Amino acid sequence: MMEISLSACGIYNCLDCRYVANATCPGCAEGNKHLRDAGDKVCAVFACVESRGIASCQECGEDSCVLRRSVESICPVRSRFENTRWWAGRMARALEPRKCAGKEADSKPRMSDRVVNRLRWYLTALDSLAEQGETSVSSWRLAQRVGVNAALIRKDLSRFGEFGTPSFGYRIDYLSQRIAAILGLDEPRGVVWIGAACMRLHLQSVGRLAKHDCGVVAVFDASPEEVGSPVGDFEVLPLEKLADVLAGSRVSAAVLALTGPAAAKAADMLVEQQIKAVLNLSGEMLALPDSVKVCSFDVVGELLELCHYCR
Repeated sequence: MMEISLSACGIYNCLDCRYVANATCPGCAEGNKHLRDAGDKVCAVFACVESRGIASCQECGEDSCVLRRSVESICPVRSRFENTRWWAGRMARALEPRKCAGKEADSKPRMSDRVVNRLRWYLTALDSLAEQGETSVSSWRLAQRVGVNAALIRKDLSRFGEFGTPSFGYRIDYLSQRIAAILGLDEPRGVVWIGAACMRLHLQSVGRLAKHDCGVVAVFDASPEEVGSPVGDFEVLPLEKLADVLAGSRVSAAVLALTGPAAAKAADMLVEQQIKAVLNLSGEMLALPDSVKVCSFDVVGELLELCHYCR
C-alpha cells in the first residue's frame, strides 16, 4: 500500500489535516486500506493513483481525467463528516481537463468553419465600404452587405470582445484590423498560385490581398507553354521549382488551379512541402491529409446545382 501524505485527489494535505490529527479520519492511504480489508469499494481516485504509481492527481500527465464521469460524488473515507456539496465542487475542479506540458497555455479554442466563413465576408464588406470613403457602419447595414441577420453579426463579434458603440456602430478601420487579427492576418502571409491561366483572370482582385499583408509570392504551371510567360509582375515557374521557392519562406497556403492528373501531382507536392491550406479551383476531388485544410470551388458543379433553381 502506498504511503500518501497528500490525498490521492490532491484536495487534502493529510499531514496537516485536523481530522487525521484527532483520529476522526485515518488518512487517504490508510483509510482506503481499511475499506479494502473490509471488502468495501475503495475511492476510485485512490485506485487510479495507486495503479499509476504516483502520489496524487497533481502528478498525472493525462490531458483529461478518465474518472471525470465515473468518480463517486463523495470521498468514501470522509463521507461520515464531510460537507458533500463542498467536496463535490472541489472534486469537480480537481478533475477538470488539464493541458499537456507540450501544449501552449494560451492556445485558443477552435472557431467553427461557419464563423470563419462569415468573418471573411464581414472583412470583404468592410474593405468595400472603406474604398467608398466610409468610416463607420452599423450592424444592420453590414448585414445588408453580407446577406445575414444583424443579430448574427453582433453575436459573432461578441465572441472576441466589444467592437461597437450603441447608436454609432463600428469604426470600419478598427473592426477590419481586429477581424484580420482573428483570422491570423496580423502577420505576413504568403501564397503560391499554381495555374497561370486562372491567375490572369484574377489579377485585379488578387491585389486586395496586399491590404492585409498577404500576397502571392510565385506563380507555377505544369504546362511547358506557360512556363516562362509573364503573369502580372510574375514569371511563371515550373512545378519542379516549387520546393526551392517554399524553402525557408513563410508560405503556408496555395491556390491550385490545374486540371486532370497535373492537379493531383501538384497537390502531393504541396503536402510534401507542408502547405497547411489549399484553395482547390481544379474541379478535381482531392484526397489530402487532415492536416491540410482544403476549400474546393468547382464552377461546373456550382452551375449544375444552380440548375435546380431554374425549373
